[in-house]
Amino acid sequence: MAIRVRSITAEESEILDRWERGDNIVCYRRARILRLSEADWRCPAIAEVLALHVETVRWTIKTFNEGGIEAITPQPRSGGRPPGYTQEIADVAEDLARQEPPGQEGRATWTLHGLAKAIAARFDHIDTMSHEAVRRLLKLRDIAYYRAKQWLTSPDPLYEQRKRRRDRLLALARAAPDGAAYWLDQSWFSRWPYRFRAWAAKDTPLRVAQRWSEKVDTTALYAALDDESQEAFLRWATGQPDSEETVQFLEALMAHCTQNGLRFIVLIWDKASWHTSRRTQGWIRAYNRRAKEEALARLIVCQLPTRSPWLMPLEPIFGWTKHQILGGRLFQTVAQLQAAVESYFHQRVAHAKERRDQACAKAQLVPTQNSVSVL
Repeated sequence: MAIRVRSITAEESEILDRWERGDNIVCYRRARILRLSEADWRCPAIAEVLALHVETVRWTIKTFNEGGIEAITPQPRSGGRPPGYTQEIADVAEDLARQEPPGQEGRATWTLHGLAKAIAARFDHIDTMSHEAVRRLLKLRDIAYYRAKQWLTSPDPLYEQRKRRRDRLLALARAAPDGAAYWLDQSWFSRWPYRFRAWAAKDTPLRVAQRWSEKVDTTALYAALDDESQEAFLRWATGQPDSEETVQFLEALMAHCTQNGLRFIVLIWDKASWHTSRRTQGWIRAYNRRAKEEALARLIVCQLPTRSPWLMPLEPIFGWTKHQILGGRLFQTVAQLQAAVESYFHQRVAHAKERRDQACAKAQLVPTQNSVSVL
């Protein structure tokens, strides 16, 4: 038997007109169903034109005929099932999670199952509680299971004073047109492949060749990084870094700075034994006396605090070079390894110059000079 809409009153017609003009899709469809039924459309035809199930059309017409416009007005959602556990239980779960478990647990931290048992024991009306319920309660309080991170700190009692001195000398060198700041550090490189990241399929994991205990070719690199231009002055040590190698590197570096017309440089390095040795410190004092007499570039040394690698920008550069530039490559000779490292430092200078030129172009400035890496 066909079902048709009853006579629509003027008040109901006004409401249906608002529904058809509104942005509520449910109200719009129900209003169209009633209007088309009023125009003698059959239920299958209405369902086809509105892309609805025919039973939905019949339910809308039948419900309107019996209960009026209020019966087909969409009701707000209830918000889902009410929570099964109260805020009091959530407070207990949070307090327990922030405490250490009792001694009989034999653990330093809680497990979800252990928390569930402890919470259930606190309340008489809870017989059992699942570990997943505990996880959801803690998640609502922004509590999750994290791995503790190790925070590096420097044991140097004069850390703040030395850091402030570094900042003060950096500002001095950056402000002086005839001054420069250099970061100096050393790093060891090996012909063996390093741990690296690369693109690979899931079923073909990357492998690093095993680094056995037999002796392999290694080489040490002295690097002085210009703070402004990122120009790298490099020198490969003939053996282990020591005071004599350091003095030879400083002689070459100061000759390079004097040739470039610098009046002074600020040299920032760590407290390695060959930096603080009597031989190195004596050479620095003798050089500054000679520089004063012969109008050479003066050398101002700034020592970083003990065990503070985060203050040395060369540390991440060395790490990036080993794991991303050298990566899984196995070099046949040390010369090939050294060439790859030097090539990367050349590229860093070019990229730094490109970024400076872009910044100058944005600021409508012209770069004062072009820096070229000296290797």
